[in-house]
Amino acid sequence: MNLTIEEIAGAVKGKVLTGAKASVSGVSTDSRKIRPGDLFFALKGPNFDGTGFVKDVCQKGAAAAVVESAPEGLPASFGVVLVKDALGALGDLASYARDLNKIPLVAITGSAGKTTTKEMVSSILARSRSVLKTTGNMNNLIGMPLTLLTLTPDHGAAVIELGISEPWEMERLAGICRPDIGVITNIGRSHLKSLGSLEGVARAKGPLFTSISGGTKVVNLDDPWVVRVAGGNGKAVTYSMEKDADVRVKGYEAVGLGSIVAVYDVRGAEVAARINSPGVANVINGAAAIAATLPLGATPADMTEGLASFSNAHGRMEVLNVNGLTVLDDTYNANPESVGAALRTLVNARGRKIAVLGDMLELGEASKTEHRTIGRLAGEAGVDIVVAIGEWSKEVADGFTPASKGGAKALFFSEKKEAIEALKGLLKEGDNVLVKGSRATALEKVVEGLKDPLRMNKAV
Repeated sequence: MNLTIEEIAGAVKGKVLTGAKASVSGVSTDSRKIRPGDLFFALKGPNFDGTGFVKDVCQKGAAAAVVESAPEGLPASFGVVLVKDALGALGDLASYARDLNKIPLVAITGSAGKTTTKEMVSSILARSRSVLKTTGNMNNLIGMPLTLLTLTPDHGAAVIELGISEPWEMERLAGICRPDIGVITNIGRSHLKSLGSLEGVARAKGPLFTSISGGTKVVNLDDPWVVRVAGGNGKAVTYSMEKDADVRVKGYEAVGLGSIVAVYDVRGAEVAARINSPGVANVINGAAAIAATLPLGATPADMTEGLASFSNAHGRMEVLNVNGLTVLDDTYNANPESVGAALRTLVNARGRKIAVLGDMLELGEASKTEHRTIGRLAGEAGVDIVVAIGEWSKEVADGFTPASKGGAKALFFSEKKEAIEALKGLLKEGDNVLVKGSRATALEKVVEGLKDPLRMNKAV
């Protein structure tokens, strides 16, 4: 990118204080990662104020800064744009960048599967064009604008993930990126503490569909809440496991914990693909990805090759073979829907099935019930041993009712260190171990411990 200070000030409705002739080549909100020529957004929060780092970024070679209060002691050549709200200005500049690069944009949200679907859509579209996609957890009101600000004329499409936890956020995110195609993978029990109920989740995610003007909604017919928020107006592409839809799953077969072979009916044409991921939920995610790429002219060959070349993001159903164990590293995050899907995947394993489950956070008053339900689901899935960790671990253990009486059991621990110590005595060669919990529980440390048994008790 190459923007002048005057151009930036116009886009963010700000006032140029100094450096009117400066120009920028990149954008950052992190003073530690500033590169020469960058524009620094001095964001403010309850516990931080980026204004205090403006001098530092200037010394590192930044060309300009967007601030809420005027800093002192800067060279006259350094660009300073004064705004009322730096976070809002970041979104406004990203919206301006979107206007400069009028390419098809697919926006994806959902309570589970949005990152995987984003990767699948990107992989399919990459068969025919250069694709900008969300990386890591850059799906919020900071990360999504920063992603859009890397758009270039070389990109032929953008695939953007939108993550929310508050009722008003989707409207703002969708307003910034203005998608041509919108996907809501599902409406589930995530962020219930702030969104209140399934209806609240649906209401919060619905603006993705209502923001699309002249574009296409991608509708999961198997989710009644998604169907409800989609409404009956406007263009839509549908997908389903069983219902008559534009994209329907004809069948699938799990190949152990290695991959899944899925066959889809795509408007009368058969598309078969080998998905190199053990997650059974990826069958419906694949259908969503195919449906999202239909309006952009993806061919059956693009779909087959794209799904075959897709690979999971780190910490999302990664299959690790370590020390005689098969470990399913699904530690990136967790909510009731995604944990249930992970347990259904573990069922396909040969040998003992062990589920190491951390707390599912942000469930509010539903926490006790949802954790107990997960314990019950683990029993119904035929899990041999549940090792629950965290504040709600006892509820998981109490809910565990084994499908058979062949020695199945559930243990619960308040701390990871205690659980890791117990795992050292429980695990045997040939075992299959699912590790899953919300991001803040940091269960990746358990995975690291499994990789090095001699240091398991030092992993936390």
